[in-house]
Amino acid sequence: MNHDGQSALPSVTRTLPQAELFHRAIVGRVAKGQRVHCPELTGKVEDGRPLCDGHRHAHMLPLDLDNDGRLDHIVVYAPMGLGDAAQRGIRTLRRTWTKGGVGNLQLAVAGSGDLEMLRRLPEPLAGEIEKLIGPREGSQSWTSITPFVPPRFLKPRGKNSLLGQVNAELESRGFIHAEQIDVLPKESTALRHFVRRRQRSGDSPPVDVGYALRLTFAEPVFGPVSLGYASHFGLGLFAGRVDQ
Repeated sequence: MNHDGQSALPSVTRTLPQAELFHRAIVGRVAKGQRVHCPELTGKVEDGRPLCDGHRHAHMLPLDLDNDGRLDHIVVYAPMGLGDAAQRGIRTLRRTWTKGGVGNLQLAVAGSGDLEMLRRLPEPLAGEIEKLIGPREGSQSWTSITPFVPPRFLKPRGKNSLLGQVNAELESRGFIHAEQIDVLPKESTALRHFVRRRQRSGDSPPVDVGYALRLTFAEPVFGPVSLGYASHFGLGLFAGRVDQ
């Protein structure tokens, strides 16, 4: 993303609404005013039912790769792959917008392909993006970039505890369970200003609270790791430790 004035780029705290706006723009470009059938973008089959394979459709992951507190790139990550229509929609999208911002955000494709392609981006992009996907050998430690918002009401113990919900989210995405989950109070406070409620959906988080977490695994895990409410729109995103 780019703009004539750097100050016009959206704040990282607007990760969720920016991802929703970007997703809406891509789907609109693919649909061209018609009913859209693009399950890798919508997460739904032709009759409107959700895909049965959980979280394999597209994730819109806005990122701050120059660490200035503003979003400058968006990774579109789809484990099921992106068909021709979706790829064409992404490649030909030239602008999006930011609610409350000044003017349009100009867009250009920086690269496309598999996750390994991201490692071949020029520096400093490649070094920063490696935090999203982890090192080639994987990482046993993953720490929140954006707040994890529990998808269900929290209970003190059992499957709806914080531990239970995180591990259920991991399992639904094909990851192993975390061996240890730590809440990071200082980092949680730093993330408290993030927008945590979707604007384009009737679904609200059952608990409007976000946590910064550190997940520790018994074996290396490969990213991206994106969990919880609105995880397809940038929330619940984790960075892998790359200096193990």
